[in-house]
Amino acid sequence: MNYRQRKYNEGQSSRNDIYRFLVKYFEKHGYMPSYEEIMDGTGLTKCTVQRHMRQLEMDSLIATEHPGISRAYRLTEYIYERKKHGKQIKDESAKEK
Repeated sequence: MNYRQRKYNEGQSSRNDIYRFLVKYFEKHGYMPSYEEIMDGTGLTKCTVQRHMRQLEMDSLIATEHPGISRAYRLTEYIYERKKHGKQIKDESAKEK
């Protein structure tokens, strides 16, 4: 494996680690993590996290209306539901147009 392939594979691995962290964090807390929390959870630098978040957005795995704000991202494969008094209410605002 040459240098270029190795760096590509390392990037893919980091991106997968970040995406898995986002999913686990969202399932536990109900909202997205900050860049600092992603850094702590993955051991990556802020620059690396931001670069991979942009790539995840280009790959349509996450989306945002406010680029650069970490908690403003959402997972595109999830159906967001809010609960009110024990009843689930589908959040229509999260649907793609």
